[in-house]
Amino acid sequence: MSYYNTTKIKGDDLKTSRSNAVSQEALIYGFFLDYKKPLSPSMILAKLNLRCPITSIRRAVTNLTLDNKIIKTDKTTRGLYGKPEHLWKIKTDADDLRGL
Repeated sequence: MSYYNTTKIKGDDLKTSRSNAVSQEALIYGFFLDYKKPLSPSMILAKLNLRCPITSIRRAVTNLTLDNKIIKTDKTTRGLYGKPEHLWKIKTDADDLRGL
């Protein structure tokens, strides 16, 4: 599920929110594929110049992780709010062999 309807919206608003979440995940996954380096949610937000809450980026990253498209690394960087933030990378066959 790409969009988590925690505010119980309905109708066209819900349809639009679901569509936007799916599009956002596709955009972020494509960016991971093109960028070819580990990324944090704050890095994604800044590099794609997205106009959305950081929580939307984190939701997309979580969903892509659950879909086994990207994996969380042990490495961190300073995030948007100065706190350590994990980096994610594209999952490869080699990661499967290592049990990651």
